[in-house]
Amino acid sequence: MSAGPVELSIVMPAYNEEVSIAGAVDDILTHVAPVVSSCEIIVVNDGSKDRTGEILAGIAAREPRVKVITRQNGGHGPALIMGLNAATGENVLILDSDRQIKLDNFADLYAAYRGADAMIAVRADRQDGPLRAVISRSLRGLLSLLFGKVPRDPNIPLKILKRAAWQKAAPAIGDDNPIPSALLALHLTMSGARIVQKPIVHVPREGSVSNFRGWKLVKFCVLAGRTVLAFWRNPHVRALRTEKRAA
Repeated sequence: MSAGPVELSIVMPAYNEEVSIAGAVDDILTHVAPVVSSCEIIVVNDGSKDRTGEILAGIAAREPRVKVITRQNGGHGPALIMGLNAATGENVLILDSDRQIKLDNFADLYAAYRGADAMIAVRADRQDGPLRAVISRSLRGLLSLLFGKVPRDPNIPLKILKRAAWQKAAPAIGDDNPIPSALLALHLTMSGARIVQKPIVHVPREGSVSNFRGWKLVKFCVLAGRTVLAFWRNPHVRALRTEKRAA
């Protein structure tokens, strides 16, 4: 990594991803790192019980751009927030560690971002099963009802934005938010950011199982709904909504 400011911080939470984590980091080194002048890869190990931490330690030992943060398990959202707060780059790329999003066309995505304030990808053909698809549509419907216009795929784990934009949104989102990525997309929209939305290839999960299944998924949905309402009532967010209506 060259000396001087970091151009791009890649932030990636991981929980029990021993099957995919090495490939996820390699995808970044292969498709993302060559596109920017300098980068750091921040992986937040959210209390994994498998070999995820061991694998990450080995990668970080031989690749100085990889920085591993280890924490007690507290959920994907808070892990993502911790990684974003640790980022030092001028720009931030949010990713998941399950490799469901192909990064082969990252150069095109980054070029589109450079002409805007943020790039929020779109899963045109989401490969998560019918239940997850219904939940995703329901979340977007709730966000649209409360906030009006929202990005097509607000919770997608592929966003590029200025780190300063995250710092502006962070106080309203908090440290323990379960859906910071979706609310960050909302904050960008309400702040008047120029957002470009680009389709990406989304593939089925291989080798690992999603942590959100059954009753746990239902409880998460209830928590997410309450979180959206709390965000809607936040004084800073209410001020943004008022400014947007007056514009």
